[in-house]
Amino acid sequence: MKMKLNAVVLGLACVVAANAAGRGAQPTPGEKIKDEVDQTVDDVEAYVSDKKADYEKRTKAGLDDLDVKIDQLDRKMSGLSKEGKKKAKARLKELKKKRKAAGKKLNKVKAASEKEWARFKAGVDDAVNDLKKAYEDFKADMK
Repeated sequence: MKMKLNAVVLGLACVVAANAAGRGAQPTPGEKIKDEVDQTVDDVEAYVSDKKADYEKRTKAGLDDLDVKIDQLDRKMSGLSKEGKKKAKARLKELKKKRKAAGKKLNKVKAASEKEWARFKAGVDDAVNDLKKAYEDFKADMK
């Protein structure tokens, strides 16, 4: 009986030793999947970060372009009649207000984490589109 017990203990010791040695060399399927998932998460975070930075850069460039165009319209107002200037100044004031609002919304995107920036994106897009439309309407009326 004692020999059987020794054999069982020896066998278990061999299994434990083999598992310990095997784990160092080969990850288990669960460990392998976890590593792959971790890598995928890292890849997605890097991709989202790149997209966020591209979006911020592209949107800021669009707003800067509109700033230049709005300034050009401001300079064109000098040729208007007194009544025309009054109306144009009110519209210009509204354009600048919309520009400021779009800038504030873009700043929220910049300050947002990688996970939540997309939540603010729609608000920025709406504000920029509203500003563009107001600019185009004003520009058309200035002709």
